[in-house]
Amino acid sequence: MRLRGSRAGSAVSGGVRRLRPDEAAVAARRAAVSFGSTFDDAAVEVWRERIDAGEVWGAVGDDGTVLAHARLSAVDHWFGGRRVPTQHVAAVAVPPEHRGRGVATALLAAAVDAGVAEGLGLSLLFPATTRLYRRLGWEHAGTFTRYRVDARVAPAAGPRMRPAADADWAAIRACHQRAAQALQGPAVRGEQRWQRLRASTYRYVLDDAGGAGEIEAYLLFDHDRRPGDWQYTLVIADWAATSARGLQAVVGLVGSHGSLGRDATFRGPLPETWSLLLDEQDVEVAGGMFWMARGLDLPAAIAARGFPPGLSGSVTVRVDDPLVAAAGGPWRLEVAGGRGGLVPARHADVRLHARAVGPLYTGFRSPQALAVAGLVAGPPEALAWLAGAFAGPLPVLLDFF
Repeated sequence: MRLRGSRAGSAVSGGVRRLRPDEAAVAARRAAVSFGSTFDDAAVEVWRERIDAGEVWGAVGDDGTVLAHARLSAVDHWFGGRRVPTQHVAAVAVPPEHRGRGVATALLAAAVDAGVAEGLGLSLLFPATTRLYRRLGWEHAGTFTRYRVDARVAPAAGPRMRPAADADWAAIRACHQRAAQALQGPAVRGEQRWQRLRASTYRYVLDDAGGAGEIEAYLLFDHDRRPGDWQYTLVIADWAATSARGLQAVVGLVGSHGSLGRDATFRGPLPETWSLLLDEQDVEVAGGMFWMARGLDLPAAIAARGFPPGLSGSVTVRVDDPLVAAAGGPWRLEVAGGRGGLVPARHADVRLHARAVGPLYTGFRSPQALAVAGLVAGPPEALAWLAGAFAGPLPVLLDFF
């Protein structure tokens, strides 16, 4: 891939290309100096695997030196109950000696080009800094939240879960998919992620009450005990519940640890559901961040997403995106029968800044809120219709990348 000259600037005159396997050690060192991570043989092997998979792209100077790199991968995410192809941007590493020269800007512009060329609908990332990504069209578009709850405040009641066997793993994965599909934003997990979760020390499931061979809930966790402490924390790697019985069982299993277990940490949507079963507001936010999104191939994004099945109608929009000229339109957004489409239009009633596309698409921000920030403009009735079209649960990511 080559950058367009207007984007590259003077520093990245050599373009952007995939890294070679023999560059793994340099990539590992670049990541270490950029993120404070460990530089050792294991780190080099991790980067070699990523390079072998074709996921690592570098911005190159005129002398052939790789100035910075980023990891790009394609992953489906659930939006409106349907799978949307997205781009993950991760590990954007610019060492100190190359910062402030437009290197990251050129690399990210090339990432946008690559995502559009692949027909991916959105680009998602976890920002180390918001300012850079906002300038290039990304915006906060969902939550990634970790919670903490004292074990003793969770009611030790509900259906009893049983230890999971290896034969339950397919049912665990199916349970996760049903739960994730009902949310807005979770990734469709790959094999590598599932293998890490399978390494959890303790795995419990709740069998389906109807005896259909499915499970209604599962809980994967480990114990974390501080030196000299007789109590421990349940570090929940993953959980899901697809029924009221399932949620009661998950919370009840945590509550059953109240004698020796101090507390439990877990991830979930905002607002989380556990507090619906607690007497008081005892679930605390223990950490988290907003992730960001921007539009790529907008017709592909709209065609892939699910929409409210009872909604029908259309509105015309124009998108001001300096990095993706093809996104501009104007378009007519048409929705009917739970499906949507973008078709060319002659005019636009609503104008969207590039930064508005991500949070509008995910449902993180309403058109009205984006309008107050100057990122959307249009008549009130058109904005109200857009709000209904993209309504749904607050978007969430459950896995870091």
